[in-house]
Amino acid sequence: MKKTSLIIASLLTLSLVIGLAIQVRNYYDNTYAASKAYTRAPLKVPNREETKDDSGKVIKGSYSYQYHFKFVTAEGHEKNISFELSGENVTPFKPGEFLEAEVSNTRVIYGPTKVDESDVPQKLLKILNKFK
Repeated sequence: MKKTSLIIASLLTLSLVIGLAIQVRNYYDNTYAASKAYTRAPLKVPNREETKDDSGKVIKGSYSYQYHFKFVTAEGHEKNISFELSGENVTPFKPGEFLEAEVSNTRVIYGPTKVDESDVPQKLLKILNKFK
């Protein structure tokens, strides 16, 4: 009886560990696994606002621009991701300029940075030109 209980407890523990590992992997893939993507800055520059921390307290001397980008990956998948550009002497992106970034499913990991139109893959230009 003890041996059976020990086997059942071991199998349940193993199942929980495997389930947890799968959840951690899915979270990592969604949040941090990045791929190169391209977008265009919106034609209307967002309002300049005082930067606020996570608790809503204003950060003195820091300003932000809230962007809502539609990125396109090299495979042609579209991802809608919000991005806050902030700092003491921050300048907004120029309207309509092409941007490149490393993005996951939920956030911008690196960038966005300005790129020339010639640096954007040809097959993505047709999609990005619709974002004007």
